[in-house]
Amino acid sequence: MDVTPQADFDALLETVKASPPGTLKAADIKRLLGAAGKRPTEIQLVKIVEMISSSPKHDGLVFELLGDLETTPKPNLKIALLKPLLSRIAESWFSSWPPPDQNADGMLAWLRMQFEPLADGAPVGSARLRGVSLLLLRLHQTPTVFLKCLREVGPLMEAAVKPSGKASTHQQGTRSGFIMEDFARTIFAAAKGEHPKFSKIAELSSAVETVLAHLREREAAAESAITRLEQAEGALTEQRRVNSEQAEAISKLEREKAAECAEVVRLSAESARWKQLHEQAVNHTNSAVAEGRKTLLTELQSKVIPKVGDARLYLNRPSPVVDQVLRLLGEIDVALQTKEGQR
Repeated sequence: MDVTPQADFDALLETVKASPPGTLKAADIKRLLGAAGKRPTEIQLVKIVEMISSSPKHDGLVFELLGDLETTPKPNLKIALLKPLLSRIAESWFSSWPPPDQNADGMLAWLRMQFEPLADGAPVGSARLRGVSLLLLRLHQTPTVFLKCLREVGPLMEAAVKPSGKASTHQQGTRSGFIMEDFARTIFAAAKGEHPKFSKIAELSSAVETVLAHLREREAAAESAITRLEQAEGALTEQRRVNSEQAEAISKLEREKAAECAEVVRLSAESARWKQLHEQAVNHTNSAVAEGRKTLLTELQSKVIPKVGDARLYLNRPSPVVDQVLRLLGEIDVALQTKEGQR
């Protein structure tokens, strides 16, 4: 009878579970994934993770599997299927949920919290220290945040693992040359012996060059940012000067506009006053003319009408001169009556 992959997986799973506690290795997990076939099912993955989580001191195995995925250029694809489930186990080691990787300030504050003593006063356990180490491995793809967090975690990690009452060697290493002394020891160890490993020196040089290149990039970015800031400050100063000049010009124009408006008001009042005076003069002139005409007609009537009455006494006297005088008096009488009617 043919043996199915499921049967192979179940048999191997029972065999691994029967192993002594604490002996579970990464090789056992890889063999189980190999026995699950080309595409392990969700149930098979859950069974593997449950077995890992129930194993004593499983934090070392979880760290090894996840760390291999973070640092290997070509990770095992089947182990990658376990990453979401294993990450949940690793995150249970923390006191709170990690912030986003891009938030450097938030990540630094969160890392400090992970090294605080537990509620019962117990020191930080190895599981949480492994979790912090996994987080650093994950951050290596963002060099700026990675270096900041690594610098922050170093002293905290040293304080967490050193025995109580033992003096710290961190400051001594700093006084004696910090990392350069370790580099010198690494070079010495690589070049000594019958079979020197000069490739280790090349790898060390490459790593140092990578870090220095990143620092140069950050310095160039900082200098560029400072240059842009200076340019922005210069442009802001110039804009402030232009704004000040524009505000002064606007204020001047507003003052001139107010003066022009006041002048317009004054001229309008003057024009209205002259118009009123003109109307008064015209009315006065018309009144004077009418009064003069009336006075003239009165004087003419007072002088001519008696004469007309006297002249009518001679109406029956035949004389050419008298006829002319009568005709003239008639015309004067008609003229006076016309004037009287016009008045």
